[in-house]
Amino acid sequence: MINSPKLKLLFFKKRILLIFFFLCGFIPIYGQSVNITGIVKDAVGTPLPGVNVIEKGTSNGVATDFDGNFSISSNNNEPILVFTYLGFTKKEIAINGQTSFNVVLEEDLNQLDEVVVVGYGTQKKGDLTGAIATVKEEDFSPGVNSNASDLLKGTASGVSVTSASSAPGDAPVVRIRGAGSINSSNGVLYVVDGLPGISPNDLSPGDIESIEVLKDASAAAIYGTRAANGVILITTKKGKEGKAIFSYSTYTGIQDVPKTIDVLDATDYKKMVNQRLEFRGDELAYSEEDILGTDVSTNWQDEIFRTAFVNNHQLSASGGTKTGSYYVGLNYFDQDGVIDNTGTQKYNIRTNIESEPLEDLKMSFGINYTEETINSAYSQGADGGLITSAIRATPIVPTGIDAETGRFYDVIPTAQDNPLAFIYGRDDENVRRRFYATFNTDYEIVDNLTATLRLGAESNNSRRDVYSNRLSNGGLANGGIASISTGESRHWLVETLLKYENTFSEKHDFSVLGGATWEKFDNKGFGGNVRGFISDVLGSNSLQSGDGDEGDNLSSSRTVNQLNGFLGRMTYSFDNRYLLTASFRVDGSSRFAEDNKYAFFPSASVGWRIDQEKFMENTDWINQLKIRVGYGELGNQGINNFETRQTLVPGGNSVFGGSVVQGVVPARLPNPDLTWETTSETNIGFDYGFLNNRISGSIDYFYRVTADQLFNKPLPSTVGFGSVRTNIGEVLNTGIDFSLSTKNFVKENFNWNTTLNLSYLKNETLELPDFTEQIIGGNAGNFITGYYIIEEGSPMFSYYGYTIEGLFQEGDDIANTPTPTEGYKPGMPKFKDVNGDGTINADDRAIIGNPFPKFSYGVRNTFGFHNFTLDVFIYGVEDVDTFSNDIAESIYPVNTTTNTISKYYDDRWTPDNTTTLIPSGEDYSLYAGGYAVNNLTVVDASYVRLKNVTLAYQVLLNNSFISSLKLFIAGDNLVTWTDFEGYDPEASVSGGSVSARSYNSYPSSRVFRLGLDIKF
Repeated sequence: MINSPKLKLLFFKKRILLIFFFLCGFIPIYGQSVNITGIVKDAVGTPLPGVNVIEKGTSNGVATDFDGNFSISSNNNEPILVFTYLGFTKKEIAINGQTSFNVVLEEDLNQLDEVVVVGYGTQKKGDLTGAIATVKEEDFSPGVNSNASDLLKGTASGVSVTSASSAPGDAPVVRIRGAGSINSSNGVLYVVDGLPGISPNDLSPGDIESIEVLKDASAAAIYGTRAANGVILITTKKGKEGKAIFSYSTYTGIQDVPKTIDVLDATDYKKMVNQRLEFRGDELAYSEEDILGTDVSTNWQDEIFRTAFVNNHQLSASGGTKTGSYYVGLNYFDQDGVIDNTGTQKYNIRTNIESEPLEDLKMSFGINYTEETINSAYSQGADGGLITSAIRATPIVPTGIDAETGRFYDVIPTAQDNPLAFIYGRDDENVRRRFYATFNTDYEIVDNLTATLRLGAESNNSRRDVYSNRLSNGGLANGGIASISTGESRHWLVETLLKYENTFSEKHDFSVLGGATWEKFDNKGFGGNVRGFISDVLGSNSLQSGDGDEGDNLSSSRTVNQLNGFLGRMTYSFDNRYLLTASFRVDGSSRFAEDNKYAFFPSASVGWRIDQEKFMENTDWINQLKIRVGYGELGNQGINNFETRQTLVPGGNSVFGGSVVQGVVPARLPNPDLTWETTSETNIGFDYGFLNNRISGSIDYFYRVTADQLFNKPLPSTVGFGSVRTNIGEVLNTGIDFSLSTKNFVKENFNWNTTLNLSYLKNETLELPDFTEQIIGGNAGNFITGYYIIEEGSPMFSYYGYTIEGLFQEGDDIANTPTPTEGYKPGMPKFKDVNGDGTINADDRAIIGNPFPKFSYGVRNTFGFHNFTLDVFIYGVEDVDTFSNDIAESIYPVNTTTNTISKYYDDRWTPDNTTTLIPSGEDYSLYAGGYAVNNLTVVDASYVRLKNVTLAYQVLLNNSFISSLKLFIAGDNLVTWTDFEGYDPEASVSGGSVSARSYNSYPSSRVFRLGLDIKF
């Protein structure tokens, strides 16, 4: 990794020039072009708009206009045109010197729909009865995507993809149709080429062919045990019959932070400190001369943030014959963070090989290896994280090294590290190596009966080295602190399947699938922490050099668990009109006791293709019309090993026979009656396509109940354990998923297409245990606790606090108005007396915010003009809230010397500024603590983001060895429209937890990229 900013800039400029001159070498290469025109119609003579007309072997193509006309230019003397249109057979026409054509496409009911990947197989899209969203490569969410999950953002209704932190290497949080589990996992199951449990970060996005999202229970139930939160199927690219194709795509970009938080400069900071001291009756810290004579004013955000670079290279080769194919992909991704000393480098290699050695035997083999190095910073949190430090640190301290100490200058408060010490006083490197392989064999025993054997293996290894040197306060106090943690995980899969499918009397399509699965997981961990080093030179590379005091510790662990199951599915279609799908899964988990080890997960769904009915034959404007209804049950085994049985762990020491002996204690209070958390869901869907599918999409309504919650039941302290896991509680998620695709304008040299994905979600806690009516929790730091509540009739983890109706003014009868305590003055908040008892206390808290967005949407417009393509992608969420620690600390500072957001000082209440809602700051301890959770600190986190704008140019080439060349320039995260005052409204210091709060997570970057795609 190139660390010097100057070298990075030089490298970036050279890449730009290299791409420019490379293109200049090919752009002028034009031969004698030929213009070919024509019209495309169906068998009855109706013009077909939007038909893809592609010159075979190239990416040169157009679409027919509304009247079915097309015009395409070719530099090939004898081009072949390929015509494709949904619901019609593909047609190839050799030009042979002719320049005008009347093309007729034949409707093919047997290939009316594209093939969609489903659990343990494929189906035609028209035969689907469950709620499945398919996202093809051309529809992936654009941007700097190092994780496969990023490709789904805004591209599939009902799927939420958020970045709790945008630090390089951090994974996004993905949820399908909300969250249903209170104490257990809400994570989705990823299945890559049939192997479940693969991390989406282990793939190169350039190797992915398509992504299918199994959103409802009827579609996902065949995965049983881990499908409670939805399933995402990822299919990687395979080779195709034909000549070898070599592809190379690359981009280089610059990143910056699009928004910083406005904090006080040195002059206003000194005034603020004086005011805080004056409110306390203490001596002022700064004289008028000190304030006016300020010569140092440091904005620490300017010091920690930087312009950073990102580069991506994807190289692939593919090809095949009638009996086999191959695909090889290589990827290198290098992203520097917008904070110095952070970034990630990732290498990925993928190979897919398919072979048909016998007519009845098909074999496939795939391997994937990823190596990633992540350099991190302690960027967030209440305990003095880097970005929090940059906001709170005093601006009157210079940025350099103190000549007397050889360290960064101390900031106020002195217990907090200088923001630069967070960067240069701590090294944090995590190296991950991940490998997995799949082997698949399909053997047709007799006609229509196929046996499948699938083997899979996965191996993950990681090592994280962290060292705090003497530039940090902790490193100085402890003589350096080093820690090393390693992890090893192994995963094995064996699946055997048997499938029979056939068509009877040309109207009855029938298939049945049965199988058994077995999986084993083996995880090991080791950690060591040592302090007291003579020097910082070796960092974490010599743990034995520590002083060996009691601050050192070692730990290790190993866990093993197994899953095995049996599955089945039956599909039936009558006359391509009436559809039925039924499936089951029986899963067993070693985590549960013998009596509850196995669980049964059934599903069934039906569909009616109204467009295939005889009474619809003359309705030419309707192309697709289908109703789907489905029900299914899913399981969640999201507990730790041994929660159903007792084990012993090391406890206190005792002396026996003059020797110290290690003691053991029970590890937990087990619950042998614990069973699966179960999600049941009903889905009603409607698929449509009008005007030759110029307008198409789907609408789904879902009703999902998660019952038998794997709940941590609190216990009295006399028991000796804080909680025990039980099956109690229900949560409901209900909503609507809507998708729309339109071809707005289709002409010879101009086209405009739009896709819209919209989701509505309502989350509600239906039932809590008898022993509690509500659960109040959450620690926001700085003595602020209990910021969320779980109670029946409300969303999980709703924000729970006080409502400030205004501020007390001079002349108000404060003494006879309910207040939290005595001593109230003008400029202090006036809290709402919710229960009307004349006092302000904890009983006046109410729900003041919702962590679940009510609406989320993605809108993508694609414009084509000659060889130019402009793509504009907007993403947003509405009606969602978050708790802001920055606002809380500005209104309720931890001490008199911390800096603050400018607004909360400049617009505070004063006798001359009485229309504000920001308290004066005087004696804020009277309304701090739990009162800090209120409608000033719980804020609206809705936003609309211009996520991507891409302008591409397809270069016309003659008969060179290059078959396709595209140049593009793109901007990511260009503008965000929001009332949220922090860095990023979707970020959360709580990570993937539903109980989100904003506290200076690593900010998202604005990116400008230049790249090219080339094929040989």
